[in-house]
Amino acid sequence: MRERTWRVPTRTDLRLLAWPTALRAAAAIAIPLTTATLLGHHDFGLMTSTGAFTVLYGAGRPARNRVRLLLAVAAALVAVSALGALTSGVGWAAIVLLTAVGAVATFACHALRVGIPGAFFFIMVAGVAGFVPSQGSVAPQEMVLATAVGAACAVPVALADLLRRPTGPQDRAVAAARAAVEEYVEAGTQDVAASHLSHRASAALHRAWQVLWAAGDSTSSRPGARARVARLRAAHRAYTSHALPGAAPDPDLAADLAEAPLGQPGLRDLLRRGLRYPTVALSAAGRVSLGIVAAGLIAVTMSTAHAYWAMMVAALVLHQGLDRRRSLVRARHRLVGTVVGLGLFAFISWLGLGPWATVLLVVVLQGTVELAVPRNYAVAVSFITPLALTIATAGGTGDVRPVIAERLLDTVIGVGVAVAVLLTVGRGSSVPMLRAYVARVLTGCSDALDHIGAGTVNRPEGRVAQRELALDMQDLAEVSARARSDDPVRVEPWAAPREATAWLALTVLARCAAATGPADGVGGATWASRSLGHAARRGTPPDPTALANLRAVLR
Repeated sequence: MRERTWRVPTRTDLRLLAWPTALRAAAAIAIPLTTATLLGHHDFGLMTSTGAFTVLYGAGRPARNRVRLLLAVAAALVAVSALGALTSGVGWAAIVLLTAVGAVATFACHALRVGIPGAFFFIMVAGVAGFVPSQGSVAPQEMVLATAVGAACAVPVALADLLRRPTGPQDRAVAAARAAVEEYVEAGTQDVAASHLSHRASAALHRAWQVLWAAGDSTSSRPGARARVARLRAAHRAYTSHALPGAAPDPDLAADLAEAPLGQPGLRDLLRRGLRYPTVALSAAGRVSLGIVAAGLIAVTMSTAHAYWAMMVAALVLHQGLDRRRSLVRARHRLVGTVVGLGLFAFISWLGLGPWATVLLVVVLQGTVELAVPRNYAVAVSFITPLALTIATAGGTGDVRPVIAERLLDTVIGVGVAVAVLLTVGRGSSVPMLRAYVARVLTGCSDALDHIGAGTVNRPEGRVAQRELALDMQDLAEVSARARSDDPVRVEPWAAPREATAWLALTVLARCAAATGPADGVGGATWASRSLGHAARRGTPPDPTALANLRAVLR
């Protein structure tokens, strides 16, 4: 997520906001809350919001892929709600639970490429489910039932846009990719923003191929599906031809035209990839675990009644696995936004709103959060805070000053711990991770070259090797960007080798796409690529000249 400074929004800004996503988010929380309030169970309706967060996942995914993700998210939210309710009122148990939930959810969301909003809401629901029953007015099973009801309402709402336009996700993904490519091509190679535009076009193309594959379009004979694949192929061809070596080299190309039939790995394969230390998934999970434990212990030691909030704040800053600079910006936004949000919550409490006014408030806050998150995180937090407090206090209108004071203290604890983790833990991990991914890409090149030589490129095992190489290329681009931000001095010796490695991988994928049978003359390149990969794993950057010579042999 790109952090943006505040400015007065223009009419164009307002038009580009994520209105459909915001409306679905508001509807998902409005339906169970309004129904429960009508039946005289307003507090129960507020608690259903913990399950309504399901609606925030899967936006932009095609139908069958989105259904599977939403059902998995709904089941997971109910499960963590149950675990939270079982540990209600036991401080040390809450720390253990939130640490475990934070680690598992963070790792899974990264490894399975779940995307925004990531692991945070699993941690939040576990914390809220542990806090609300501890107040004595709500039974643990009632809390779990409320989460289940909210999740059950959220799933169909999250799919509502597909009723009007079933192929909307595919059409939008292809249109976005074509627009990004056109912007890059029109800018010219000498444009100062060419590198950024190229990377954005590459990411949009990869995203579009993922969506088409998940929807089944890549292998479908339906006219509409074939037309979408043809449009995306044309855009991809325009992009790769514009980025040929010698014209505008782009080391961050995600893959070449061979990506379309490669498909996506299964859940087991994705989890396996995430467990290959070092990975972003493991790194983020480790930082989140440490942050939650430290924040929880400090909060419990200081006897705050809302220790789960401190743990949530620490996790919120750390769970996305961003580079250090962006994470520190996120911490600052969290602190500023929380202060503003607490003031807003104090004002709302002073108004003494009735049940129906509270219903309207919660619905509006939920929709507003979704509008603000992509634009400015501090503004979003200003609305997230009163929303979370209203849910956690079940709309109570008593003296909220102790709650506000403790939440401010817990926020300071959580942010402080997160910043400490960012500044101390894993400071030297960027280069070893970059080194590991360079080695993986080189080894992946040798594996793919083995299939070129054997003539098995188009067999299942050959396609798996190509797919693994393409995924490693994407991960290498992400890891490289983080390393350049976190440790630019130590990463410098790896800059040119990393670019040359990415270009070699692109050439190998292109050779795979053109292969029609067993090929002679690739055995030496296979051996050389594997040897360079082993050397990189031991800490020796591959020679860019040697990599360029390998590419010349393959071309």
